[in-house]
Amino acid sequence: MEVRVCTSEDSCRYARISELFVYEKFSKTPVERVEAGDICAVCGIEDIQIGETIADKAFGKPLPAIKVEEPTVKMAFSINTSPFVGREGKYVTSRNLRDRLYRELERNLAMRVEDGETADTFIVSGRGTLHITILIEN
Repeated sequence: MEVRVCTSEDSCRYARISELFVYEKFSKTPVERVEAGDICAVCGIEDIQIGETIADKAFGKPLPAIKVEEPTVKMAFSINTSPFVGREGKYVTSRNLRDRLYRELERNLAMRVEDGETADTFIVSGRGTLHITILIEN
C-alpha cells in the first residue's frame, strides 16, 4: 500500500508498506488492515523517525509531532586491547563493532552513535544505564 509519511504539514514524502503485522499473544500475525490505536509492526518504510505520521496517501494529515528527550548517558565502546585479545569471540574487529552499533540504530531510535577520538572507538549515547546495559548484553 502506498502511504504518506509526514513530519509536519509541509514536510511529507511517499512510501510503500510491504508488510503489516499485529501482535496476538506472543507472536506477530500478518494482517491487511489496522485501525487507529492498534499496536502494529510496519515493514518497508526506510528512514522512519519518532514523531512521524504514517497516513493515507490521498487524505492523510500529520498528527502533532512528539519530541524524544536527548540521550543522557554516554559510553565509549572500543575493541579489546588486553593481552588476551583474539582468544574469545568471533567478531572482534572495529569494523564488526561499527557494523553492529549502526545496525542497532535501525531498531533503537533513542540511541546515538558517534565516531570516537580513534578509529577503534565509538561513543554510544543512550537514555540511561539500563538502555546501554541492554545493548551490551545483546
